[in-house]
Amino acid sequence: MRSMLLGAALAALMSAQAAAQNRPPLTITWGEDDNAARTYDPRVTQSRHESQLIVQVFDTLIGSDENAAFFPGLAERWEVAPDGMSVTLFLRRDVTFHDGTPFNAEAVRFNWESIRDPRLGSQAAIDLLGPYAGSDVIDSHTIRIRYSRPYAASLASLSQNELSPVSPTAVERLGNEGFAQAPVGTGPFRFVSWERGRQVVLERYDAYNWAPPFMTHQGPSRVARVVHRFIPDAATRVAALERGEIDIADVVPVLDLKRLSEDRRYRTVVGNAAGMPLGALLNTSRGPFQDIRVRQALMYAVDRPRMVQGMFFGLIDPAFGPLSKTTPGYSPVVEAMYRPDRNRAIALLEEAGWRPGPGGIRVKDGQPLVATYFVPPPMGQDVAVQVQAEARRVGIDLRVENITFARNQELVFANAYDMLPLRWINADPSLLSIPFHSRNIAETGRYRFNWARIQDPVMDELLARGEAVVDMAERAKVYEEIQKRVMEQALWFPLHNQVQTIAWRANRSGYRFARAQWIMRFYEVAEAN
Repeated sequence: MRSMLLGAALAALMSAQAAAQNRPPLTITWGEDDNAARTYDPRVTQSRHESQLIVQVFDTLIGSDENAAFFPGLAERWEVAPDGMSVTLFLRRDVTFHDGTPFNAEAVRFNWESIRDPRLGSQAAIDLLGPYAGSDVIDSHTIRIRYSRPYAASLASLSQNELSPVSPTAVERLGNEGFAQAPVGTGPFRFVSWERGRQVVLERYDAYNWAPPFMTHQGPSRVARVVHRFIPDAATRVAALERGEIDIADVVPVLDLKRLSEDRRYRTVVGNAAGMPLGALLNTSRGPFQDIRVRQALMYAVDRPRMVQGMFFGLIDPAFGPLSKTTPGYSPVVEAMYRPDRNRAIALLEEAGWRPGPGGIRVKDGQPLVATYFVPPPMGQDVAVQVQAEARRVGIDLRVENITFARNQELVFANAYDMLPLRWINADPSLLSIPFHSRNIAETGRYRFNWARIQDPVMDELLARGEAVVDMAERAKVYEEIQKRVMEQALWFPLHNQVQTIAWRANRSGYRFARAQWIMRFYEVAEAN
């Protein structure tokens, strides 16, 4: 009897092994809502769409899990100087780039030095470098990064995709432009091809054996191939998921997400991202928003909680300030500011000299109260239309114009806009320097993100203190003051917390959402049991 049972067990095991061997190599096909990717160079991009692919190809120096906790990454350990003026990284010795280039301290130094070269045109990594003053290669796998002033956000910055090391050999061979089209990193997947407007193909890097310790799987990924398909139309993307043409879809409309969440064939997640929620910066240097009373009137005129509830059925929360609730340093003090009050909005406009005019639009000195809200895709065109309707009720003619990213750049350089949307993914409140420090006002050829064009010495001093203070309690007080000041001056028009609404077929498991990067990781995906 025992031999019969053993024989049956052995047969079952052999059958399972044979089935596994006969199974085709595991491919994950991702349905991406944007088809306007420009670069896959982590040193350059500030796009979460491009980062969705970058995170599969590159590794970070410090690992960060879905809760933004820190773990060893390409750096096995690190030491932060007590004065916050430097960080020493002790790097892994077993890592290679996809082109065979050894990963070492010289490669990391190359990365940092290239980022601060203005010819690269870095849009996000340059800010994450902070007050970078240089680096010292101590030995082949030990490097110290030095700062010109204390930099409390150093570890959070080193955990971000934008500071992922790139292959110096590949950059020198391809040039910056070529590298952006054929990136080479140390991540679990290597770049294979890019068909513009259609798809990007990645393949497993078989030598990979240095995943951060928070990963449950180690060694090469069980996924042999990743296909990153561009499907900008939401209905088409959901239909592709249901037909089995893709395995996972991003930015699933909330009604579809609710429906799919009730279907056992699918799994869903609403991933709240850390950083700056979706909102808009109001230009204080030109047009009607030069007047703080007009900016404040727009704030009071729009009932954001009601609007967001109506549009997203409670799956997405309204935003009240320049940080999302999932970001360290978030202060609830902003939630009491600008409670919806249409009468207050009208009183502010009257005080500013804007009187009722033809068609319900206010006028002053014979000119209508007109402002343009330029919206590049995919930055909440549907929300912008709702804001437009609410603004009109108090006499503001807010015109919504959909634009390309290239047009967005032109408007920023020319200072030819009234209102532009922005969001930013980061696990540290120091990100507020990016849109609110005077050093980040754009100039021709220098694309920066202070689109409010605010030049406030008090704000600059607070932001500098926030970047420098190491004590967490004191830091929280500084960032609370910054959030209050941003909202008191009505520089930022918050809309809703930034989320990823994702659905995938239940025959796969192991997807990980990282809220500090706002992406899904595919490294641990496997056939579902």
